[in-house]
Amino acid sequence: MMLSLLLLFIALFEPVNLQAGDVKQLILKGQKQPCEGQVQVYYNNQWGFVGDTKWDEKTEEVVCRSTHCGKPVKNSTGITFRPIDSKVWLNELGCKGSEGHLWECENPGWGISEYRPDTVKTIKCSRKIEISLDGYKCAGAVRFTTGDGTTPGYFCDQNWATKEANLLCSSLNCGESKEIVKQRWFGWKDFPKSNKMEIKCAGISNLNNLWHCANQESATCQNPAAVICTGFQRLQLRGNGSNACSGRLEQEEGDTWNPVREESSPDAWCKQMQCGTFRDKNVSGDGINVACSDKVKVVLKDGNKESRCYGAVHIEVNGTSRSVCGSGWTEKEAGIVCREKGCGRLLKTTPRSKFINNGIMDNVRCSGSESSLWHCLAKRDIEPFQCNSNVYVVCADSVDVRLVDAPGSCAGRVEVKYEGKWQRVDKKSWTDSNSNTVCRQLQCGEKRQNSDSEEKFSQGSGDFLPVAIQCKQSASKIADCMKKDPVSSVGTREAVGITCEKDKVVFLQKSCSGMVGIEHNEKTYWLSGSNETWNQSLANTVCRQMSCGEASSINSTPREKKKEIWQESYKCLSNSTSLFQCDNVTQPSDHNDSIATVNCTGKFQVSLTKTCWGNVNVCTGGKCGGVCSDSWTSKKADMLCKSLGCGRAVPTNQFQGSERSNIAMFKSLHTTKQTTDLNQCNFISQSKDKTACEQMTAYVVCSDSIKTQIKATRDKCMGNVEVLHEGQYLPVCKEALAAQETRNIICMEQGCGDAVNLIDTFGPETQSSHISNIQCAADKKLLNECDIKLADTTCSLAGLQCSGYRKMELISEEACSGPLFVYPGGKRSAVSVEGWTETEGRRLCQDLKCGSFGYKKSIEPEITDDFWNSSFSCKSVTDNPQSIWECEKPSTAPQTKQLFIHCEGAPNVTLSGKCGGEVKIDNIGVCDTNWNIDYSHLVCQEMGCSNAVAHSSKEVSILSSKEYHHVQCEQYHSKLGQCKRFKAKCNRLVSVHCVKNVKFNTTQKCGGQIQVDYRNQWENLCVVGSLQEKFKTQVCEKLDCERQNTSSHIPNSQQVRLKTPLKCTEAHEDIAYCITQGSCEGNKLAEVYCKGRAANHSSVKRLLPFLLQNHTMDRQ
Repeated sequence: MMLSLLLLFIALFEPVNLQAGDVKQLILKGQKQPCEGQVQVYYNNQWGFVGDTKWDEKTEEVVCRSTHCGKPVKNSTGITFRPIDSKVWLNELGCKGSEGHLWECENPGWGISEYRPDTVKTIKCSRKIEISLDGYKCAGAVRFTTGDGTTPGYFCDQNWATKEANLLCSSLNCGESKEIVKQRWFGWKDFPKSNKMEIKCAGISNLNNLWHCANQESATCQNPAAVICTGFQRLQLRGNGSNACSGRLEQEEGDTWNPVREESSPDAWCKQMQCGTFRDKNVSGDGINVACSDKVKVVLKDGNKESRCYGAVHIEVNGTSRSVCGSGWTEKEAGIVCREKGCGRLLKTTPRSKFINNGIMDNVRCSGSESSLWHCLAKRDIEPFQCNSNVYVVCADSVDVRLVDAPGSCAGRVEVKYEGKWQRVDKKSWTDSNSNTVCRQLQCGEKRQNSDSEEKFSQGSGDFLPVAIQCKQSASKIADCMKKDPVSSVGTREAVGITCEKDKVVFLQKSCSGMVGIEHNEKTYWLSGSNETWNQSLANTVCRQMSCGEASSINSTPREKKKEIWQESYKCLSNSTSLFQCDNVTQPSDHNDSIATVNCTGKFQVSLTKTCWGNVNVCTGGKCGGVCSDSWTSKKADMLCKSLGCGRAVPTNQFQGSERSNIAMFKSLHTTKQTTDLNQCNFISQSKDKTACEQMTAYVVCSDSIKTQIKATRDKCMGNVEVLHEGQYLPVCKEALAAQETRNIICMEQGCGDAVNLIDTFGPETQSSHISNIQCAADKKLLNECDIKLADTTCSLAGLQCSGYRKMELISEEACSGPLFVYPGGKRSAVSVEGWTETEGRRLCQDLKCGSFGYKKSIEPEITDDFWNSSFSCKSVTDNPQSIWECEKPSTAPQTKQLFIHCEGAPNVTLSGKCGGEVKIDNIGVCDTNWNIDYSHLVCQEMGCSNAVAHSSKEVSILSSKEYHHVQCEQYHSKLGQCKRFKAKCNRLVSVHCVKNVKFNTTQKCGGQIQVDYRNQWENLCVVGSLQEKFKTQVCEKLDCERQNTSSHIPNSQQVRLKTPLKCTEAHEDIAYCITQGSCEGNKLAEVYCKGRAANHSSVKRLLPFLLQNHTMDRQ
């Protein structure tokens, strides 16, 4: 049962293969028209006839309708002989007239009824079928008419194949099928509104008319059947490219086009070639020259403008231009366009996605040998049609090359004209063969092999060439080297610049004046000063070529033996701008005797905007401006620094900024071998659009602008290291001072001996840039002789302490008043009163951050009779001294009296609470930067609060812009006001907690865990080691309890994690001084039990469960 069901399922859904024997077809045959003749039936792979037994009008109606031949023509039925032994398939038909096929009429079956007569009926139906090709003779869409007034129709392309196409071509006397056409090459304009007939010839042999395959009309047919028969004769006109519809008539024969020799129908020629109507012809030995009425040419466009040898492809018909669409477009079609336009070989073609509503050609297909794109096979229409892309070509002759932005015509930046735009070429992958090709194309010889590697040309602006260039050694044009491969745009791109062998450069010995020279191929020549050739017109040309205006005076000077005269003489016009564009003239007899000299009206002056650093500044004609940095070289920078008396050029970062840019007036300036001063250069002016270099102008720092300093403070030869670079003092990274030699150079430049220590900086950070690297060779004595680099990244900044280090202090109980001492190292020396006036006093009080000067007086030295070996006087210091040390002078008189200074601005140091709280100087908080416990002790002692227990920090809001004090103290300072300090933003403010603010307590009355309050909160303590009895007694006494009771408690062995240890030693006498900050890990809680403590102390609590348990056991 299951097997049967399965087999049934398979049977139902297996596809049915129609065997050849299943094909049945009825036709009328024997006459020219497929709708009259003998009634023949194809069945079981054999043609047979229909017998006339029971034949009537109903039978004829079914025959005409099933053959798509209309209705029977009255009184047209006849008889005709059938071949002996032919098969009669149907007989005794009983038709009602409504059947779709003759075999649907009532009948005995196929070949069942005996039919012995040798005659059969003939019939004539109403339709007269004409089949033709809608297009050309022997090529087009298959079209039919029925002759009965109904709409003409087309055969559909379903089931359209070689057999059907061969049948058609043969019936039209057009040979066989050459190609089944799928593209809409033949108009088909009437197809959508026409009748459409499906065909079915499969499995039927010996047909002689395509109508015999007519199967049924179709409402879903999309495309007509189309064919090119072997009898189709393609034609074209070969002209000069200006009109595809005029020229020698040619026909395609195989792969070649040959002249047409036989005259037939000129109107048919022009119509077939879509060239309008015939106008004229001329027969000659070369063939027949035909002119049709339409004027058709291929036009290339860039946007809406006609372009040469590149652009979107258009066809212009009688002055109206329309687009060529991109369906099926290949390089073969594009190559036809380039050849037709006389533009050389094809470089690139692409269909470009774009909605087009004015198409004229689509689905274009060329063999490759056509004279014009117009003569290729294509869908075309006289009315504009829509498509989704147009085609774009680039031909070789659209490509050009030039060298720009150099003083000579055979040197400069390489620019290639591609797709109508001059574009720069990326230096990556550029080869000498490429350079040689450029030079040869420009008739400049080949690339100069020994060209100055320092010579740079402006980078220009605009796009880079998007395709690769790869020249063979034999290439003569850059277009021969263009590749289809795209060039990567990843990474930094640099434009190529070259100098060719034949490059010639005019120069003047001085700025816009002097002897006229010519540099060519690495040699220097001089222009002849002969009176016969050296004249005002020639001199004006030289001045213009040098951008120096006009010649104000001309002269000549006798030639020295070593100077070689240029062996060409020139005759220039009044408006000439280049010597080498003037006409050559015959050399006079005195050509080699003298050298031309000239004074021009203009002049150039090259300098730096900040004397020895800054933007390169060129002044001429009352205007000043910069030079593009992309053409600048280190050689030019060195030459400029030297000519300005500023030493040598040092490396500097080229980054854009308001201080590093000025308006670029010049793209570049160019030297020769004779150039000793940049004022003598050839200057290439900025273009009118001023896009070159995008405001990035050349920038130079000369060594003489670089200086070092150890920033002025109250200390001498110790402090933050700074380097004057580009007009501002910049801090220095510690890494930059890693070498001892570098540190020694800085100390020696300050007159401070050798470097002793590398120290941290102290002071606000004010610069985003800093000196990141200093490299000094072993023989260098000055920092500006070293290589210095800048950076914007963060680093640890450095200070130096030199061997000549010393500092000044006022030693007394007040921070800003007392005898003045100098501390050179570990020694103290009294400062003499010699030379001191109010001026020096003011400077000292400022250095000590002690406000304004109060008064001074002489005192007998009480602490020491050792005087500092210098005196101080600021009279000879021209600028406002930045430190009292700038006023130091050798002492000239015996030193017996010490200076006492009183400043009025002693800082007021306070704590926010009594013996504890936030540290403030003049009511402004102090930052915890560099703060340590020694500073805390200093503050607590100054406040009369004994030592510090600890210090803590409090976060400052990141949104706060307020500035706070930062301090740095020495070991001998006793007042916070004596310490160095500055104000800046702060992350955390410091608070200190002094011993005199310490309070003790226990967790229970007179006993328990010891607690302490030294920062406004009670905290438990742990004991480091053991707590001596005397300290426990001190706690009991502080609690007004009797002395320590040692026999009434069980010690607590619990280990805790606290942060306040008690660390008492043999040296301690007061438990308050034992409090420290740190970890309590591994230590026990601090406890004390005094007499008179409460009964519910902790030991009783711990014993209670134990006692209760024992009580229970006893009762049991």
